[in-house]
Amino acid sequence: MVKILGELEQNIMDIMWDAKKPLKPAEVREKINKSSAYTTIMTVMKRLTDKGLLKRRRLGKVYYYSPAKQKKVFAKKSLGNLFKYIMNSYGELAISQFLDTIKSNPSDMEKLKQFLDTHEE
Repeated sequence: MVKILGELEQNIMDIMWDAKKPLKPAEVREKINKSSAYTTIMTVMKRLTDKGLLKRRRLGKVYYYSPAKQKKVFAKKSLGNLFKYIMNSYGELAISQFLDTIKSNPSDMEKLKQFLDTHEE
């Protein structure tokens, strides 16, 4: 199965993509919640660096992190891979379930209609 990001990874990346400047793990922990251990945040941020999603720079004894990829670039590649996997594995059932899911929210259905209208060939 193709996995994009875990919940904590996604929360950290959302904070990093919204940040106007590089952040240290303690600042990220403050924005997430204080229930996560500092060492957990630090470890996940290091792993995100190893995955190429964050870059880090050391200033004194502290690492500062910033996004290595824009959110849109990351999402486009990751979702493309995920959708290919789902379509290859489930085909028509994947499309049917997608439509069943999106039909339950009129706002999402309208977004889909607008997208299809602007992308007709």
